[in-house]
Amino acid sequence: MSSTSASERPRIAIGGILHETHTFMEQPTTLADFELGSLCRGEDLLREMSETRSGIGGMIEAASARGWRLLPTLYATAMPAGTVSADAYQTLLRDLLDCLRGALPLDGLLLALHGAMVAEGELDVEADIVARAREIVGAETPIVVLLDMHGNISPRLVDVADVLLAYDTNPHIDSHARGLEAVDVMARLLRREIVPTAAYARPALLLPPQSTGTDDQPLTLLHARAAEMEAEAAVVCIAVMAGFAYADTPFCGASIIVTTDNEPELARKYARELSDLLHARRDAATPHSLGPPDAVAQAAQIENGPAILVDSADNIGGGTPGDGTDALAAMLAQGAQEGAIVLADAEAVALCRDAGTGATVTLDVGAKSDNWHGESVRVTGRVEALSDGVFRPELPDNHFAAFYGNEVHMGRCAWLRVEGVNILLTERKTPPMDLAQLRHIGIIPEAQRMIVVKSAVAYRAAYLPIATAVIEMDTAGLCSANLSRFPYRHLKRPVFPLD
Repeated sequence: MSSTSASERPRIAIGGILHETHTFMEQPTTLADFELGSLCRGEDLLREMSETRSGIGGMIEAASARGWRLLPTLYATAMPAGTVSADAYQTLLRDLLDCLRGALPLDGLLLALHGAMVAEGELDVEADIVARAREIVGAETPIVVLLDMHGNISPRLVDVADVLLAYDTNPHIDSHARGLEAVDVMARLLRREIVPTAAYARPALLLPPQSTGTDDQPLTLLHARAAEMEAEAAVVCIAVMAGFAYADTPFCGASIIVTTDNEPELARKYARELSDLLHARRDAATPHSLGPPDAVAQAAQIENGPAILVDSADNIGGGTPGDGTDALAAMLAQGAQEGAIVLADAEAVALCRDAGTGATVTLDVGAKSDNWHGESVRVTGRVEALSDGVFRPELPDNHFAAFYGNEVHMGRCAWLRVEGVNILLTERKTPPMDLAQLRHIGIIPEAQRMIVVKSAVAYRAAYLPIATAVIEMDTAGLCSANLSRFPYRHLKRPVFPLD
C-alpha cells in the first residue's frame, strides 16, 4: 500500500540477491562465498554500492536524484558456482525480508536479482524471493525487478512482479543503464501513468553461453526487433532472456517477457513473435571450435598478436573453477612464446610466495578442483612478481561492475614465467573481464602473442580491442558447449538441441 501523499518523498526499499548457479558442479555455494563476493546489509548497502556501475548502483543514483527515501535491505552476490546451500539461501532471504518488514510502510520495492539462482530445496529462487516480498509489501505496492539476461525465468516470477527488466548486452556493459531504467519505470508506476501487463513466452531452446553474445546471431536480430517494439508508446519494456543452460530447472532456457501499458493482447503477440523468431534462428546458435593443439598452432602463426584463445568450457563466469589446464599444456608442448593464462590455484600461489620473487620453483599447477578440467601440469619457472590481487578495472562499464562494484579482489597472486608462458596464479577464481587483471602484476596484455581467456562472451569488451584474432577452443570443462554431456533431471523436454 502507498504510504505517502503526493507532496511527500516516496519510501522505496532496495536490495537484491544474485547468483548464477551451475547445478552440475558438485561443490555447493556457501554463505562464505557470498561474504567473499558482495554482502552488505542496511546502510552499508548504500555506502558500498553507491557510485558503482552495477545495476543496483544505477538504481541508487536515479532514485537519489529524484529525492526518494531509499530504505536499504540486503545486497548479496557470489561468484558463479554450484548450487547454493539451503543454509546460505535461507539466511540471506531471512535477512532481506526482515529488513523489508522493518522498512514498512512502503511505496515501492526495487530488486536486483539474477534469474538463474538455484538453492537446495528451491529451484525457482527469484520467484520465491519476490513472492515472499509480495506477502510483506502487499498487492498494491509496485515491485520492479532487474535481471541478468542469462536468467531462466518461470511464469510464476512474471506473475508476482509488476515489471521485469533485463540487461540488453552481453558482455553486460549496460547494467547501470538498466538500473536507471528500473527507477524510471518505478516512477511511472508511482504516478500511476502505466498499468503493466506482461506476457511470457518460452521457445523450447537451450543456448550454450558461447551463443549468447548480443552482437552475434541469433540474439542480435532479436534485440533489433525488440528495440523496434520498445519504440512504441504502448510497450513499457522487453526482456530478452538467453537463459543459463547449466542451471537444471523446469524453466531452464531462453524466454521472452514483454510488458505493455494495459495492452495484454499486444504483449502476448510480441512475446510470441520474438519467441518464434528466436526458435527459427536456433541453428545460428551452434558454436564451432578447435582442439587446443590446433588452436595454439594457429595462434603461433599470427603476426602482431595477441590472438585470443577462448577456453569457454572453463568459463569462470558460468561457474567453473578456472583451473583448466588443456590450453596451458598445449602452449608448453608447442613452445609458445609470450603466451598468457590465468589459473585459480591457491596452493601454487602459496608455494610461489614462500619461495619469493626471483626464485625458481617446480610445482604442479591447475586442475585441482575436480575431474572435469584436465590434469595438473608440472612446471618449472621463475616467480616474476607477487601481489595482493586487488585492482580497479580500466573499463568504466564492465562485466565486473554489473555485480561487484568498482574494485576486484582476486586474493593473493603470483606471476610465474615458465619458458615463454606467463601464468598468473590467483587464490580466487576471477573472470577475464578487464585488462587490469593482467596488467596489475606487470603482465602487459598487448605484448603477448596469445592470451587464454576462461570465458564465453564476457571477455570481449576488454580483449577484442587489442585482439588480432579470436580462436574458440574445445577444451575439457563444466561449461562445454556440448550440452548433451550434462545429465538434466528437471528440464522440460523436448528442447533443442538435446531433442
